[in-house]
Amino acid sequence: MSETADLEIELKTEQNRAIITGKTSVPFRTFVGLVLQRKVFQLFKQWDKEPVIISSELLTQLASAPQDSQENRTHLIIVTLGVGALFGIFVFALGQVVLSVLGFELGTDGLMLVAGGLVCLSILAVVLARLQKMARAQRIADVMERTASFLSKK
Repeated sequence: MSETADLEIELKTEQNRAIITGKTSVPFRTFVGLVLQRKVFQLFKQWDKEPVIISSELLTQLASAPQDSQENRTHLIIVTLGVGALFGIFVFALGQVVLSVLGFELGTDGLMLVAGGLVCLSILAVVLARLQKMARAQRIADVMERTASFLSKK
């Protein structure tokens, strides 16, 4: 863990309470909600050295909390895709049964139309996944840039 410099703060007292000038008390839930819902990477450049005052117990619990890893997200995505595919096959089969009962039969042309639609949907999904990877590559480049600038300062 890196050493932190001593923090000089200006205190004023009001009604038997010490108030740190220029600092705002905010509930943990609100602070975490703001961090999770906003794009905060640009704020690191401006505020990376700004001290944050939190309780020692909260800091300890944050440090010992399990890490959210990419493997957990990947596993969740794979399971979700598998369940979605099975559900889709079930709904398609049920739809064919209902159409058959109503007297509509899907011939080769209809099935080829459905298959073509699924192929187009798959191609669209691949294109969107690649666009997302480009955004991830940009984020990795940003991290590398911040790391390089941090190391060059020392």
